[in-house]
Amino acid sequence: MKVEREVTIAAPRETVWDFLWDVPRLAGCIPGARDVRTIEERKTYTAVVADKVGPFKVQFPLTIEVVDVQAGERLRVRANGRDAAVDGLVKVDLDVTVTAAETGTALKVAADISVLGKLGTLGHSVIVRKGTDIVDRFAQAVRAQLEAKA
Repeated sequence: MKVEREVTIAAPRETVWDFLWDVPRLAGCIPGARDVRTIEERKTYTAVVADKVGPFKVQFPLTIEVVDVQAGERLRVRANGRDAAVDGLVKVDLDVTVTAAETGTALKVAADISVLGKLGTLGHSVIVRKGTDIVDRFAQAVRAQLEAKA
């Protein structure tokens, strides 16, 4: 499932880009994220994301890898994890781009999300709704964090 969102942030492009590498602050924008740890700076991280998907409460220990960086412009990340309690597997390829906009900076978030196991049986509409909600909340939280500083 692919989800794309774009928000315009009233902050300079450099400020937005720097925020993407402030992992503790950025993680605070991910709904349900906690226990974020740096394994290798700017390469590998771990985190736990807890949420409710349909009737299931899930908790995914994630491994997050930075797969591509175009400094100041684009960041590609891959995350995957398994919730053993509900037999669910999630894989996310996240592509974040930062471009100049008339009123600040455009932040585009494109996510390709795969949900397997018991969670995958919930149906496409439930998964799409949850995935879209998470990406929306993430993009809005990033904007709120950055505009609060402006």
